[in-house]
Amino acid sequence: MKKFKLFIFLLIVAFSSQAQTRYWVFLDEAAMGLSSATSDIPALSPAGIERRVRQGIPLKPNDFPLASEAIAQVESTGAQVYRVSRWFRAVTVEATEEQLASLSALSGVKAIQPVARLKISRWAEGSGSVISTGLLAPNAVPSDEGLSSYTYGQSLDQVSQINLIPLHDAGYTGLGVNIALMDGGFSGVESHSCFTGAWNQNRIVLTHDFVDNDSNVFQAGSHGMSVLSAICSDLDGTFVGTAPEANYYLFRTEDEYSETLVEEDNWVVAAEWADSLGVDVINTSLGYTTFDNGIGDHSYADLDGRTAVISLAATAAARTGMIVVVAAGNEGASSWKYISCPADADSIFSVGAVDGLGVRAGFSSQGPTADGRIKPDIATRGSSSTIMKSSGQVGTGNGTSFASPIACGAMACLVQAYKATNSTISIQDLMALVRNEASQASKPDSLLGWGIPNFGNALAVMGLDEPSLEPDWTLRPQGEGYVLHRSRPTGSTSVRRYDFSGRLLEEWTLTAGTMPQSLVSYPVMTFLQIEAEEPLVLKVPAF
Repeated sequence: MKKFKLFIFLLIVAFSSQAQTRYWVFLDEAAMGLSSATSDIPALSPAGIERRVRQGIPLKPNDFPLASEAIAQVESTGAQVYRVSRWFRAVTVEATEEQLASLSALSGVKAIQPVARLKISRWAEGSGSVISTGLLAPNAVPSDEGLSSYTYGQSLDQVSQINLIPLHDAGYTGLGVNIALMDGGFSGVESHSCFTGAWNQNRIVLTHDFVDNDSNVFQAGSHGMSVLSAICSDLDGTFVGTAPEANYYLFRTEDEYSETLVEEDNWVVAAEWADSLGVDVINTSLGYTTFDNGIGDHSYADLDGRTAVISLAATAAARTGMIVVVAAGNEGASSWKYISCPADADSIFSVGAVDGLGVRAGFSSQGPTADGRIKPDIATRGSSSTIMKSSGQVGTGNGTSFASPIACGAMACLVQAYKATNSTISIQDLMALVRNEASQASKPDSLLGWGIPNFGNALAVMGLDEPSLEPDWTLRPQGEGYVLHRSRPTGSTSVRRYDFSGRLLEEWTLTAGTMPQSLVSYPVMTFLQIEAEEPLVLKVPAF
């Protein structure tokens, strides 16, 4: 009886292992006697089409859905279709050996290969990207901090290092720009204070869990939350991210609770969703070099941008006009030392890590790619980066996982500026501009690429460094009162505070680029009169 029970258990294990084997099946619709697409309507939202039009990118066959008849032919073998990729004209299937043989015999099946079950590239004594257990000491605010649109608090150093403040001061804070994050769990985004503004303003547009196939990404780890905080946070005076007014699409593609952390088709399909939805910038703080049980691990020769499916997908995303920002990896101090996938992809931004002094972090993965291209492209703060911790406190973290979103948010601000020009500059030109204005532009290398970017210089080269947007003031809660916060430049402005009897209590004159004293807090039972030389928008948040 005991042997019988053991036999049944082994059968279950074997069956489970077989059921989890997944394969890419690459199709040639023409060889199947089908048109390249059976639909005349591209699989793109109006925003996805507008992004292409803006950059002069024509529609291509892979912008249209895969022919449904091709999918039906695959299913006729008994293989279970799991996901469909229009970019690759491929499906992923779960299939037995007999079904694989039937698939191989189909006309139009170009290739079959296993889906990679990938492991994330980690750092810090083998335990992963470390988040500090203590709070940062508040940064001393320099004498000119009051000239900025934001009081950055603990994130001041990482924002200043890339000279992003001129963009924020000019009104380019990511407003209207769509950012997608492919990551692990986003636990804490639904509750932590630094995301409150994004929720109140409906700027967290869409969430989807590609691991569990539902919309709940607020579970299964908080790595994605910490990554998002470096971009999205809007805690004025404490922690401000690099694109605090952008729109966000949160995609969980990685299972943080498993040693085999993600399957590449999650990432591919998430990127295709991002394209369809009109996303402008993608951030992925994931890097992969090894597969489940060591089978099929990448060699250095594979890092050519044309071997790993996830790298091919990153390049395909760039070809649609999206800026793809990828963490370079955290293997710089290991025997591997090189970047990971998809950081080897062509036409994307791979981001390395530096410390507060601009010195390369020892863990930051290096290039070049196997085909000789310089990687990483740029480097931002990845050593003691300011982030939101899983506890809901502001702290620090190490890893290119946090350097990447700092760069991603800055690129979103530049995209907003670029959109304001109504020009047809391609995002590749925009990325080249950032490289050319970085600290090592004259001599890029395989450690930091073109170096630390200077976004203020990039904006000046575009001729957009002068404020051009109408002024915008926000009343923000602080204690039992509010703070008058200038988030757009303005000319001379008078602010008068009265009580409800009409008695004038205080008056300030705000010249261009200044704030009243060190920020003005005032009780609820008063009201303001604001007179500006320019048209003025006053936003009062809902409480």
